[in-house]
Amino acid sequence: MLLGIGLHASLAFFPSFWPVQDKNASIGGPFDEFLIAVHGFRMPLFFLLSGFFTAMLWRRRGIAALVSHRARRIVLPLALGLITIVPAVDWVSERGIESSSENWAIGAAEKGDIWFPVLSGHADAVPVAVTNGADVDVRGDDKGTPLHLAAFMDLPDVTQALLDVGADHRLTNIHGSTPLEVAVWVGNPDVADVLVAGGAPDIRAGSQQWQDIDWFGDGAEFAQAVLDPPEADDEIGLDSWIDQFHHLWFLWFLCWLVAGFTLAAPLVVRLGHTITSVAVRRRLLWAAFPLTLFFQFQMGDGGDFRAFGPDTSTGLLPAAHVLLYYAVFFGYGAAAFDARTDDGEPLIDRLGRHWKVVLPVSVVLVFPLAAGATFEGGDWAAAASLQVLYTWGMTFGLIGLFRRLLSSERYWVRYLSDASYWMYLAHLPLVILAQDWMRSWDIPRILKFLAICWTVSALLLVTYRYLVRYTPIGTLLNGVRTSPEPRGNPSLGHSPIEAP
Repeated sequence: MLLGIGLHASLAFFPSFWPVQDKNASIGGPFDEFLIAVHGFRMPLFFLLSGFFTAMLWRRRGIAALVSHRARRIVLPLALGLITIVPAVDWVSERGIESSSENWAIGAAEKGDIWFPVLSGHADAVPVAVTNGADVDVRGDDKGTPLHLAAFMDLPDVTQALLDVGADHRLTNIHGSTPLEVAVWVGNPDVADVLVAGGAPDIRAGSQQWQDIDWFGDGAEFAQAVLDPPEADDEIGLDSWIDQFHHLWFLWFLCWLVAGFTLAAPLVVRLGHTITSVAVRRRLLWAAFPLTLFFQFQMGDGGDFRAFGPDTSTGLLPAAHVLLYYAVFFGYGAAAFDARTDDGEPLIDRLGRHWKVVLPVSVVLVFPLAAGATFEGGDWAAAASLQVLYTWGMTFGLIGLFRRLLSSERYWVRYLSDASYWMYLAHLPLVILAQDWMRSWDIPRILKFLAICWTVSALLLVTYRYLVRYTPIGTLLNGVRTSPEPRGNPSLGHSPIEAP
């Protein structure tokens, strides 16, 4: 959960799909490597642990208690997140995109580009472009000028800015139309008023309104199709108000996986010793590795679009290959709960035993080889195989490391474990706001990155302590917590089966 904060914070510092791009964003640097390194193992490890604790809850309390618990801890937080956190992410993302667009427009204008300021609708960037050598009456492919484009796009402020820096309203495009005629044809009366006020001859007769001209708005449908093309048909045939879950997709996946588990668990019980024997269990667990590889081959459209780690699926209907990929890890964790080795040792105690070797080999050797094969034109089969090797190596290595470091009871670990669920649910709007706030700071990117991570995390910890932990929200996420808490009491904090 906490790695997710760093992962999303890193996205502003190299060119990507992210709504906020830092002024110094570039490919060079550690941020893209950090992103793929974390993305390669974070959620597979999460789903493996989720499967383990789901099986624990089932064995100890039964199917009915499992369903009730997961409904309270997963389904209800997801439903509440859809009407609070998801809209907040949408709002700050739109704000970040607008801010990014303005920065890009100014940047383009400083290089003498006048088209981008017009296309992005930033009037303030127009005089900057002209000052830096842009031709205000430069011709496009259709012989239209920036003034024609502003008229077509219904941008009165940009139109005024172009006139102020000397744009010629008399010039015609390939169809012989002036900017005023374009504005009337597509039905933009505000732009037409600006042009007439700026000296363009008024083509209305007497007291005629723009809308009274016979051909007013004849090109409106064409302009709408160009400027706002219709979205592609919904391939899954579902009509829903849910556009996407954003970073809450993992809760939606857990709903699917837990539902599958509740159907499979009774079957396991009926099969009895046949499927729970040590030998059969071991074979089933080994099957996870080729299954993971099979689904990894399908990531990135079968390698046509090279990507590291699993694809992202945030829509209402999960991508099948992504859901099944995570289902392998979830199933592995569930099967590992009460699995034992030949000598009777719990398998979970054996996993990660060689972390001192597995972890450094995965980080220092396997990861660079996997990244190189993925992004430097290597064979996709080799790249996918190395990615899977890295994912499982990090999974087992980190299980071993944390069992070594955190096997004894610690209050602060329990507290942070409780807080991490809230912190991940609520972090994304704050991260995007912080990225947008700091984007223009003249300090090294690494300092911005650390400032975002630490500031957002500190704020979330404070809100958890005073607004969440002892409130109905905290009870919803982690169960009842009693205040005040005696420091060092090991009985406080949730048991692992209460984690999502």
